[in-house]
Amino acid sequence: MITYILGVTLCWAAFYVLYACLLSRSTFFKINRAYLLGALLLSLVLPLVKWPAPASGSSAEMAVITLQPITVGIQAVEVVVTATASDPGLSLWDVLLALYWLGVAFSALRFGYGLSKLWRLYRQSERQKAKGYTLALTETWHTPFSFFRVLFWSRQMPYPPEDEEKIIRHEQAHMHQWHSLDVLLVELLSILFWPSPMVFLYSRSLRVVHEYLADHAVLRHYSRKKQYGHLLLRQAQAGPQIALANYFLNSQLKKRIVMMTKTKSKRQVLTRYLLVLPLLFGLVLAFAQQPEKGKEAKTYGEIFKVVEEMPRFPGCEGNEGSASDKMNCANMKLMEYIGASLKYPEDARKANIEGMAVVRFIINTEGELGNIEIVRSLSPSIDAEVIRVVEQMNEKGLRWRPGYQRGKAVDVELNLPVKFSLGDGEKRADAEIPATGQDEVFKVVEEMPLFPGCEDVADAAARKKCADMKMLEFIFSQLKYPQDARDAGIEGTVVASFVVNKEGRLEDIKAVRSVSPSIDAEVLRVIGLMNDMEQGWVPGKQRGKVVKVQFNLPVQFKLDDKDKKPAANTLELKQLSVSPNPAAGTLNLRFEAEALPTTIRIMDGSGREVLYENLEGFDGRYDKAFDLSRQPRGAYVLLISQGNKAYTEKVILK
Repeated sequence: MITYILGVTLCWAAFYVLYACLLSRSTFFKINRAYLLGALLLSLVLPLVKWPAPASGSSAEMAVITLQPITVGIQAVEVVVTATASDPGLSLWDVLLALYWLGVAFSALRFGYGLSKLWRLYRQSERQKAKGYTLALTETWHTPFSFFRVLFWSRQMPYPPEDEEKIIRHEQAHMHQWHSLDVLLVELLSILFWPSPMVFLYSRSLRVVHEYLADHAVLRHYSRKKQYGHLLLRQAQAGPQIALANYFLNSQLKKRIVMMTKTKSKRQVLTRYLLVLPLLFGLVLAFAQQPEKGKEAKTYGEIFKVVEEMPRFPGCEGNEGSASDKMNCANMKLMEYIGASLKYPEDARKANIEGMAVVRFIINTEGELGNIEIVRSLSPSIDAEVIRVVEQMNEKGLRWRPGYQRGKAVDVELNLPVKFSLGDGEKRADAEIPATGQDEVFKVVEEMPLFPGCEDVADAAARKKCADMKMLEFIFSQLKYPQDARDAGIEGTVVASFVVNKEGRLEDIKAVRSVSPSIDAEVLRVIGLMNDMEQGWVPGKQRGKVVKVQFNLPVQFKLDDKDKKPAANTLELKQLSVSPNPAAGTLNLRFEAEALPTTIRIMDGSGREVLYENLEGFDGRYDKAFDLSRQPRGAYVLLISQGNKAYTEKVILK
């Protein structure tokens, strides 16, 4: 609401500057009245209308909030566990909204008091029917005024007959031209837009124009302008006034007298009103939104990146449980949809292209997706495939539950990272397969082990996708964020390693990358629960024989931004520089830390170390370049550790 008020105020100010500088001194009073009313009403609409804008070549920055990472064709599926945000209490935004509504309430009471005062005066008056209006004779001392078709006249203020006729004709002009409607409109707007000073400037200008029009109506019948001006001056000390009324007397007496004696404006002055066209065009551009690259974009009102209730993929609204449970369910449904719909482009497969593409879109208040665009590109064919799958949500009628802010549906912008990875088996398809030993543990085999539940799926690739989704579903349903880790603000990625034996049971379960004791224990507990399932894993096979296969499973624990606290086990580094990031091949690392034994690791998404350096005699300064040109494109994790403290940072290879 506050953003909308600012937008309306900007439009009102632009129109008013043009009026005050070039139009207010003209004698085209009817046109000026229409201009002021039109500017008031048009400015209410301009910030709301979805104006298209020319496409821009610049790409938007990455948003802070992203959906759960999706993995396509990868053995180790990445899981994100998000803690539910705690109650943040009153924010500055809440205080501003409270002050705004208090002002609205006060303005509404003031408006209601004015109406009641006017009604009381009407009820206590003696009413007489006149030609085209009702004359209300009151015993209260006040100057003559009109409200719609009622002329209020005080018996306490007698006038000579010649003055009385002029005053009545003046007020008849107010009544016949429906000036009270203008006053009522401005008063209502002043209730909702009380923080805007512009509404009061428009109110004052409209009242002045009303008086110009009424004075002009009187002077059409009485040519003696000087005498009429004396009448205004004699009555300058008026009685009490009511805000909603049209008074014969007005505080802008000097302007009225000047305008009565002014020569009528020439017709050439009318051309000034054409200046409203470029002004209107400029305001339309100011409120336009950038479209998607290559197609016309939908436009929105205020777009949020973080809201109290984030949008959810459909399919879980009927489920019981908390909002966090429904969000986890929705994320699972989203991953199932992406996994079932997305295909690895053949040209990218042949070229061994892998990595992460990120697509951005806006979910509107109706749950539809718009402004779909790639903000991190991987390859033309992969980018096109990601956009195709996201666009299909609208085509298939998959309406998201929209985001909500303070109980109202709002437009929310989201980023969806989609990871494409070729398994080592595909990348080494032509390599010679070694002979198998009876107890040899493999990392890559011809038929990888599968989580149970998808054995009936005929196609091998679809069966693997199904099994990955089943495993994710199991982990989501069991994994909890340890309270001590949440309270300490600890987050990070645990990498668990386990072996699927020939019977489909898990053994040698351990954490090969640690975050905290409680988080490590939680991950190992959930993996251990897989041995309690009625049906075990489908074991892997090599050359037709069942073999043991080792898995690495990265599980990311991430706190909501509102819950984050400085972690006690975070390693503090000075003068840190990791550049360039994204890197094309060479990564430069520089930092300063305590002179203690230090370990530097770089790991891929499955937890496999691609670089390891142990610095037993670390002297407190480090500056080195790494050659990562042989590593596939994608996301990696840089881990710098000293004892039980560690620093992690994501590194992108492009």
